Amino acid sequence: MRSGLFSFRAPSPTSRLEDAAGNDRRDTSPGLVPRQRHQRPRALLIGLGVLICAIICVGTLALSSRLYRQSFADHRREVHNLAISLAEQTDRALLSLDNVQRSLAERVADAGAATPQEFAALLGQKAFHRLMREKMSGLPHVDALSVIDSSGRLVSFTRHWPAPNIDVSNRDYFIVLSSMKGPASFVSEPVTNLATGAVTIILARRVTSADGTFLGVLLGTMEQASFEQNFANIDLQPSGLIALVRDDGALLARVPGSAAHFPRDAAARAQIAQALFGRQASDQMVAAGILDEHERVVAVDRLAHFPLAAVMSDSVAWLRGEALKSVLPVVVAAALVCILIGLIIFFVIRQLDGERAYSEKEHHRARYDALTGLPNRLFFSERLASLLARPGARPLALLFIDLDYFKTVNDTLGHDIGDALLQGVSERLLDTVAPHDFVARLGGDEFAIICHQADDDLGPEAAAQSIIEALRAPFLLEHHQVLTGCSVGIALSPRDGTDVATLLKCADLALYGAKNDGRGNARRFEADMGATARARRDIELHLHEAWEQRQFRVVYQPIFEATSGRLAGFEALLRWHHPTRGEVPPERFIPVVEESGLILKVGNWILNEACRAAAAWPDPLFISVNVSPAQFRGGHTYQQVGDALAASGLVPSRLELEITESLLLKADTSVRTALDQFRAEGIILALDDFGTGYSSLRYLQILNISRLKIDQSFIRHVVDDRHTQAIVKAILSLAQALELKTTAEGIENEAQLDFLKREGCTHLQGYLLGPPMSEEEACRLVRDRLP
Repeated sequence: MRSGLFSFRAPSPTSRLEDAAGNDRRDTSPGLVPRQRHQRPRALLIGLGVLICAIICVGTLALSSRLYRQSFADHRREVHNLAISLAEQTDRALLSLDNVQRSLAERVADAGAATPQEFAALLGQKAFHRLMREKMSGLPHVDALSVIDSSGRLVSFTRHWPAPNIDVSNRDYFIVLSSMKGPASFVSEPVTNLATGAVTIILARRVTSADGTFLGVLLGTMEQASFEQNFANIDLQPSGLIALVRDDGALLARVPGSAAHFPRDAAARAQIAQALFGRQASDQMVAAGILDEHERVVAVDRLAHFPLAAVMSDSVAWLRGEALKSVLPVVVAAALVCILIGLIIFFVIRQLDGERAYSEKEHHRARYDALTGLPNRLFFSERLASLLARPGARPLALLFIDLDYFKTVNDTLGHDIGDALLQGVSERLLDTVAPHDFVARLGGDEFAIICHQADDDLGPEAAAQSIIEALRAPFLLEHHQVLTGCSVGIALSPRDGTDVATLLKCADLALYGAKNDGRGNARRFEADMGATARARRDIELHLHEAWEQRQFRVVYQPIFEATSGRLAGFEALLRWHHPTRGEVPPERFIPVVEESGLILKVGNWILNEACRAAAAWPDPLFISVNVSPAQFRGGHTYQQVGDALAASGLVPSRLELEITESLLLKADTSVRTALDQFRAEGIILALDDFGTGYSSLRYLQILNISRLKIDQSFIRHVVDDRHTQAIVKAILSLAQALELKTTAEGIENEAQLDFLKREGCTHLQGYLLGPPMSEEEACRLVRDRLP
């Protein structure tokens, strides 16, 4: 193992592989592509291509035939559905008019009109005229309602009062209905309205007395153009045709074109009736010359209550063209596939000799990290699975390693230095582990080691500690001295698991536990670690509820001068009392508060509460408040601090802001401007947890830091560990040389207190001197210590 200052040299990938896993690793790795001993004959490839193309052609022919028939059938079905819909709409329109006529006929019967004279007298009244107009107001598609007496004279007409002198006794509907033969209603052919001159379709209803005497006819007039306009609104295909046809073949309405210009001779009607109604099928073929000059596929749907039918049609030529269009992409695709197969076979034959070398190269690339030359996650998983699957496999340990401050190095010194650091770490790991241990880079700043020294718990733990010590020494990378470290999670097989997924999960949970304990630690997997991870997720779910329900509170831990023992100030600390869990330890929820983004609201609240409380204390007691790096990212920290001071009336020189080294490393212009403004206003800046991160003396010089806070992780071992003593002495000596004040956190016994006083620490803080307390208790302490 190396010690001291390391300078980086590019490691040899081959030596790495041999040192990390033995010389035989490359030959025994899972999934290695075997050498191909025989090449496939050229004739076999060509024959295979021809066979595939033949199969494609046969399949294309079958599929094209099916698609052609299916397209034709789909269009016919679409035409039929449109016919049904049109028939239903037309039937509803006519039925609404028929219902009005029926109601008027019932009025006549109720009035007791028994003779044609009584009928004409009753329906010729102005009141009945108004009644017809009211009835027609609900029939927008009806042009007019009329009453015809038994002689064919117009008695009442909704368009005019009094009704004009018009005789319709020669009209087909009057002749049919007055003959007292056939149905009580009749739909006429398009006729010219004698009153308006418009081409209309008339729905006529016979009115008789109780004894069967013919009294007259009720007419409902609908303009033919309104039917054809409604038909035109339907989205037709280019060759589409819509028509309304009477059972005898009379054409009432049609689009395109107009039924008004269609021949009305008996022969034409009979031909249309035979073509449309001569079969039972609802859709059929109609020859050219029947509806127009095209052969057509028609769908006929009879109206439910009237002797009419809705006819939808498309030309056969257009349908065949659409069916061919549906087939064309399949034929083109099949041709392209056959061409592609030919090209593939050509290139396969051409490149067959180089395939083996290429496969081996890609296999290696897929299993080794390009930057460090170490095996990657895939190779690592395969190797671990191979070791676990061996009969009578010996115990082994899985070590997960996560680097400290790697993102900080990347952000501040650049990715080139970050890459060099990863290479240096890889080399140092290979120099540290045993010869047959397997080292891999899983991605980012995560590494993993399969350790064979796992007969007991001591071997993996000793290996992990050796790795931590090796990576703790600084790296010299392109004239930059880089400090890093790592946390290690350990999982043992078979104790913690016998399959890859279980061991990886256990090692990851152990690493999570090690990072929660603080940087530079190793942890073995324990059964309750899964519960710990779930507990953290549970905390995340309850944090916002805690903020909204005011479960957080601020407590104040006293800080004393080391020489005089006099009370100097307090540090504001956050506490959470959960209604059911009680007090939640700060080390469990504060990191989650910062990661969730809630720190922006909580931090501003703590700042205001602390300044308000400190304003009540006598001068020169100060209040120390932690400011998270996340609070600086929004760019509002300076304004928030100013608002808190203004609201509380606290003098700026009595406020101390504790910032972390990670904030300084990520500080951009706005952050440094805010820090300069704080110092210009007299606010004290303290560097929290000094020595635990990427300590850079340059920031002490350019940012005018006033105080260094020594982390309790150093104070905890300052008495019994000579290395920790040396670090603390160095920090205190540095502070004295730079005329900085120092605060030691976490003092718990007299030995720690005596050492810190002796070495010149200026301020002291810890449970030995005073625990965190409420605002009221802090005020009492101030009154007691500063009478």
